[in-house]
Amino acid sequence: MCVYVRARTAKSDACWLALKMSAHAKTSYVISHKIARNSKPFSDGEFIKERLLDSAELICPEEKEAFENMPLSRRTVMRRIGGIERNLELQLQHRAVNFDFFSLALDESCDVRDTAQPLIFVHGTTTDFKITEELAATQSMKGTTTDNDLFTEVWTRWD
Repeated sequence: MCVYVRARTAKSDACWLALKMSAHAKTSYVISHKIARNSKPFSDGEFIKERLLDSAELICPEEKEAFENMPLSRRTVMRRIGGIERNLELQLQHRAVNFDFFSLALDESCDVRDTAQPLIFVHGTTTDFKITEELAATQSMKGTTTDNDLFTEVWTRWD
């Protein structure tokens, strides 16, 4: 699959660059996304790759090599999920620029160590009534969680 990116330079109005993403890389992103969506450990990528190799050996042994080259190591899955996270954050930021009205909502829970985990949700509306409601951030807080502490955490997160 080719994705064309338009890059502006000082010498010319535009030049086109073709960035190729192999089927292996694409598959790696899809599997990494599924791992993240299901809250599975990064190391599950290696487990999935082993199962794919087992399946390929039985179903299509001549294509087994294609599955061997699939990047699904723990570190690769971690990088892919980080890239997906940054992309989703940028998409939300781009949508938020067009909000005519927005509100923030906070929900606080505690983890097993009694550390406060405030969840920050954003709800925004544009002039054509497109509504966006997303979990914008989570933040671990040590110590107290007074109104002022929560405000400070939200302010520093959005500053």
